[in-house]
Amino acid sequence: MKIAKTTEEFIAEIDCKRQLIIYGAGTIGKAVCRILKNQGRVISALAVTMQAKDRELEGIPVRTLDDILSNYLSKDITIILAVTDVHLNSMKTELEKRKISSYIELSQALIYELIRQDRKFLARKAEVNKTKNVLENTVGYLSPGYLDTDYAEQRLIINKIYEAVYKALPKETAEITLIGTDYENNLDRYKQLVEACYLPKEYIPEVKLIHTFNTVCDTDRPWCASFETTIPRIWPETEEETAYYLSLVECMKKENCRRLYAFCENAYKIQEHSLRQYLSGEDVESLMEKTKILHPPQEVLVTEEEFFRKYKEQKFHFIFIGRGFFFKGGREIIKTLSRFENQYEFKLTLISSLDYNDYFTRTSYEEMIRWKEIIQKKEWIDYYESLPNIDVLEKCKQANIGLLPSVADTYGYSVLEMQASGCPVITTNIRAFPEINNEECGWICSLPINELRCCGTPMWSEILEKELERVFLKVFEHPNGIKEKGWLALQRIKKMHDPCKYQRELQNNLLYK
Repeated sequence: MKIAKTTEEFIAEIDCKRQLIIYGAGTIGKAVCRILKNQGRVISALAVTMQAKDRELEGIPVRTLDDILSNYLSKDITIILAVTDVHLNSMKTELEKRKISSYIELSQALIYELIRQDRKFLARKAEVNKTKNVLENTVGYLSPGYLDTDYAEQRLIINKIYEAVYKALPKETAEITLIGTDYENNLDRYKQLVEACYLPKEYIPEVKLIHTFNTVCDTDRPWCASFETTIPRIWPETEEETAYYLSLVECMKKENCRRLYAFCENAYKIQEHSLRQYLSGEDVESLMEKTKILHPPQEVLVTEEEFFRKYKEQKFHFIFIGRGFFFKGGREIIKTLSRFENQYEFKLTLISSLDYNDYFTRTSYEEMIRWKEIIQKKEWIDYYESLPNIDVLEKCKQANIGLLPSVADTYGYSVLEMQASGCPVITTNIRAFPEINNEECGWICSLPINELRCCGTPMWSEILEKELERVFLKVFEHPNGIKEKGWLALQRIKKMHDPCKYQRELQNNLLYK
């Protein structure tokens, strides 16, 4: 194994190699593929651990690792490992299983730099191919979106104004060079600073409005942003970072910043609290006037007939959805439910990639593997590493008790999806949860929280287990209450998350302003 830390080192390693295989077909794999193709290098295939059928990405065949080892001459293969650190260990393990020790690993700093190069390439390409026919009601959104996925954009932005045409904009970010700060060993902080700002240079967007998620726009185009905690999404630690933060605030104060949408009341309060650390009272008031609370929209997923059919039989069918298994309380759920496995008959549908090393729990790879083995041994757990969204929603319709007892969520989209399926949900009392869940339509596990509804106690796991045990016992001893809570959960979705009301807010205050 060789680790490439710079672009120069990477190019030197692959020079004169006959068959380049990129292991990883996600955002990073596609970015590396485009960059190498743009340099005239030939990519033989993109490798994945497993897949259901053959496909192509960027005109390159996607094959399983085993297919590649069977169909390509091993001595001619150069494997490039192009993944985030979350999946790094598991993919290295897959290579070790196949006795592959010679491959090129890209450092996380280099991966991020390659992604930024790829974004600029896509922006230049978009500028060259730009049409002069600009539609009047065109809304631009960043692609790929926040954290290099477009899930939030799909949830909050894309096609939410029915009369508008939505256009993906290449995500050009700010250039940050802050002297005297070591970002090479603090990549997460560097990414936070860079991703906080959309600064189009290579591609000038020709849209009527730009709608971003968690991102300030440094542009003369009209724009708005939805945010989950604060915006700018920066917590300055140095004078230079504070100056950068204030420069983004200036962008927010301009007239072309139409509106700032807080996910919930909790985000609104955190935003006001954050701004008061750096701005005068008058500036804070001005920005908060521009800020509106707008909860995410959610369609009802079951008819009344489907709801009553689901509750025809008395059962305990739990469902948990979320990649962040550890900070969303997944470990505590299984530990607690295991105490009841010989007393009650129940089932848990678990959909999670078991992401580890998150900012809150810092769970190790070894701990993740241990819990994966525990999950696979439990007969009452129906486990899926991932499913298409349509299948996830179908699983919600089959279950009758949702689970998201998270200790560090900003909102919790899956709570809305489970409620919209007629499932009452067990959550904690942090952040937005008390605004979207309560004891009438679900159950609340109480954690120690501060005035901004954040939990910081190191004893959170033990407390959560005790709270889950209390709630599970209540569920098992009073099964008739599940249906009643499920009905009320369905009604709150209809009343509080109506997609038509959401679209009217955006249309009236953004597109036709």
